[in-house]
Amino acid sequence: MTTRPSRPPEPGSAAPDNMLSPALLSRWQGLPLGWFTTPAGVWKTRFVAPHGALALLDTGCMRTRFRIGDRTRDIDVHSGGFGLFGAGIEVGVEQAAAFDARRILLEIDTDALVRRGLCDDELAQPLQHCQFFDDAPLAAVLRQMLHEVREGCPNGALFAESLSLGVALHLRRTRAVKAGGAGERGKLDPWQWARLEELVDHSLASDLSLTALAAAVGLSKPHFVRMFRNTTGISPHRYVMQKRAERALHLMQCSSLPLADIALEVGFANQGHLNRVFLHRYGMTPGEARRQARR
Repeated sequence: MTTRPSRPPEPGSAAPDNMLSPALLSRWQGLPLGWFTTPAGVWKTRFVAPHGALALLDTGCMRTRFRIGDRTRDIDVHSGGFGLFGAGIEVGVEQAAAFDARRILLEIDTDALVRRGLCDDELAQPLQHCQFFDDAPLAAVLRQMLHEVREGCPNGALFAESLSLGVALHLRRTRAVKAGGAGERGKLDPWQWARLEELVDHSLASDLSLTALAAAVGLSKPHFVRMFRNTTGISPHRYVMQKRAERALHLMQCSSLPLADIALEVGFANQGHLNRVFLHRYGMTPGEARRQARR
């Protein structure tokens, strides 16, 4: 079988349908994401990625030959293996076998990142062409993205933007043509931190975004994320989740509001979302915390 799909531009592409529905994808506010099953059997195809493309083999395994220009490379890809493809490069694919192979595809469109303020000149470096590698932390992030979309994006814009920017930062450090550099060493000024605390405290119930947080302290989104991590050691999204959990605990201890109402009051998508964050932070469910407070 020979096809010429334009998307998805990743190993083993034979123009499959995205397993993520348009309704789910419409709620995702990060980099364009796809989830695809690789057809089994022997087949060939060629593709040209219009933008950079990062492909993770989420499950299964594949045996494939890639032709990039005058170079040929045989690859045995296992679960957790990545393929990174630069924009505008024609790649030939000759698949020998695939078993239960599902792939997560992330489109790395630097121009789109710049337009959305998620990328600056420091990050907008060309990626190395056609690499195959393992990277467990990066695989975990892409699987987080997929889980978030499949769950209906309960964590909102801040989570999607933070994960997407994290991928861009990671690729710059590890896979850019001129990777490296000293990185951002500065921290947020006291007035910036006070402004952020005020904004977060008064906006927990809303869908906070990187745009709002960065604008509040007069920084670009990439610069803000780096400065925030240098100041706190965690991401903006994790900080907001911690503040929501703390506010929820306070309401459990001093009010009789139902847990479902508390969840919405502090900005969680629903009570299940509150339960997951609360259990991770405090090691107990909200119900257990409320019972302890009433003893």
